[in-house]
Amino acid sequence: MASHLFWFYDALVIGIALIYLYVGSKRGFMRSAVLVVLTVVSIALSWLISEVATPVIYENLIKSPVSAALSESSEKTDPVSVVTKAVSGGGYGVEMTDTEVSGVLQRAGDFFKNIAGEIKGNGAGESEEAIAGVMEESVTNSMLTALIGDVVSPSALSEVLETVTDAENSIRSVVDVFLVGDRSATAKAAEEILIAPAVKGLLKGILWIVSMFILMFISRSVANAFKGLNKVPIIGPVNVLLGAVLGLAEGAVMIYLIAQTVRFVCYLTSNSLMFLNTDTVLSTYIFKHLFYFDIMSLIG
Repeated sequence: MASHLFWFYDALVIGIALIYLYVGSKRGFMRSAVLVVLTVVSIALSWLISEVATPVIYENLIKSPVSAALSESSEKTDPVSVVTKAVSGGGYGVEMTDTEVSGVLQRAGDFFKNIAGEIKGNGAGESEEAIAGVMEESVTNSMLTALIGDVVSPSALSEVLETVTDAENSIRSVVDVFLVGDRSATAKAAEEILIAPAVKGLLKGILWIVSMFILMFISRSVANAFKGLNKVPIIGPVNVLLGAVLGLAEGAVMIYLIAQTVRFVCYLTSNSLMFLNTDTVLSTYIFKHLFYFDIMSLIG
């Protein structure tokens, strides 16, 4: 995964810090101070925008088509058929009819333990625990593929869910509803427990990044009103020195934004890119601290 290229991230940090040190001294204290303050305000305001706008956008623009698509997919997915195929494809040398599977589905208790007991009783050599684990994985993948496979892979959905919720328990909750056989309840559970958190998490990240860069562009325009202060006698040299210090602070903010953008891309691509992945970042000495730093912890 090109983890040996980790040095690029640390070199980027040092390079940006030096550039902002120079730029800060050229801008001067007042202009840099205004820019730093407005940048911090931009970050906080963009976070607020993403928090407020995400649920509104999802509820009004995304939820309805998602629910309709899930309802259509759920109507075509029969839990009995899914389980029957899982039993046949498990390599246990055991076949169960739809009627037998339906009977197990109607029993009380954990379905996967019950079906594993049936398979074991029909001559399978594996332990019931192993059979139950394989059956759960097979049924889960089949269900997710049937419901969302045309849009995103089950593994990609799980990766996204891991960043916003407990993916394993969330998916298992939907599987339990699916096995009951209520198609509309399955679609509703999939939307509320799986799709909504994943989409909102991605949407929130996109809104945060986009709004932040827009606000930072506005901030720079405002700060430009303080050009020329470095040329004022006596005040100018002090303005230059303090500007260099504030330039470093501004550089730290920019590096943090870059680190968070890289982090978002890593999650979005499930660490599949050769250079943009957490293994490479974890090998760095400086960049990894900004990569995992949560700026909201300062407020907390």
